[in-house]
This record gives sequence, C-alpha cells and structure tokens, in this order.
Amino acid sequence: MAELVKCKSCGYVMEAGKLHDSCPACGVPAKMFEPFTDPVSSKRRSILALHIHPVLVHFPQAFAFFLFALSAASLALKEPARDSVISTLIVSALALPFVVFSAFLSGLVDGKVRFRKYSSSFLKIKITAASVFFITSIALAIMALKCPVETPSCALIFMGLSFVTVVCSIPLGIIGAWIAGAIFPG
Repeated sequence: MAELVKCKSCGYVMEAGKLHDSCPACGVPAKMFEPFTDPVSSKRRSILALHIHPVLVHFPQAFAFFLFALSAASLALKEPARDSVISTLIVSALALPFVVFSAFLSGLVDGKVRFRKYSSSFLKIKITAASVFFITSIALAIMALKCPVETPSCALIFMGLSFVTVVCSIPLGIIGAWIAGAIFPG
C-alpha cells in the first residue's frame, strides 16, 4: 500500500507521492501534511473509494426538486407548454422509484461497509427518511399513471407528494454530509 499523508488543516488524506505544493482540497502549503496510517482495511477502503452511494444519492434528490418545480409549473403554465411539462412530469415520476430504490440499496451497502451496523441514531433517521421517500415515490408513480395530472386537484396532490420527497431529501443530505467521512476502523 502507498504511503499516505493527511492535511492537518482539513483532514484530506492522499498518497504522499501525489502531494505537490499545496493541499488539493483546502490549498494550505504541503508542509501542513503529516504521515497517516489508514485504520480501515484495504478491502473496505476499496469499496468505499468507489463512492457509489454518494454519487447515486444525488439523482433522487434532483428528481424530487425537479418534480416539485414541474408540478408547480403545470399549475401556472398555459397550453402548449403545459402539455410538455406534464409529459416530463409523468416520465420523471415513473423513473423516481427506480432511482430512489437504487440510492436506498447503495446506502444500505455503504452503511454496512462504513459502520458495520445500522443501529446508530443517524442511520435510523436516514433509513426512515429513505423509506418514506421510496413509498412516496411509488405513490407519485401510481398517480402519474392513474390520475390526470392536468386537472388542478391532481396537480395539487402531485405537488404535495413531491414536496414530501423534497422534505425527505433534507435530512438525508444533511446527515449524509455530517457522516460522509466517518468510517469504523478495521
């Protein structure tokens, strides 16, 4: 394994041979780096280094905000722009459960690899919020298939459900950012 160094200022870890004049993360001079021994096994580190969950989690959050904006636009716009918005809204709502499920599964794998268990209060909150997000995304997909979104009442319900997905995204993102660098040793 390559020799590692850690920035004393921001905590960024990198291979010593790749360090140049300054920290690539925060910009402090290279003299702020110190030798670092990784407490995480190389197998676990290689899985975490793929960043599968942090990458996948952005899709459902983007969809959630996008669906909320589209549902609001469907109420405000007139024909023919409204038809295009509604078509995009329906396709996006049908895709949402799949991207939420992918992010949810990758989060479970990431949590198990990173923390080895799901019993911490942060992980319980994330699992609960992700579950509500997933159930709501299924409801949105069903509504997109069954309810004429062009009617104001359906559009309002759709907007309300998409707002729930946005609300679920908030603790997922905040807690995810808090624990992104946390890893059990070993």
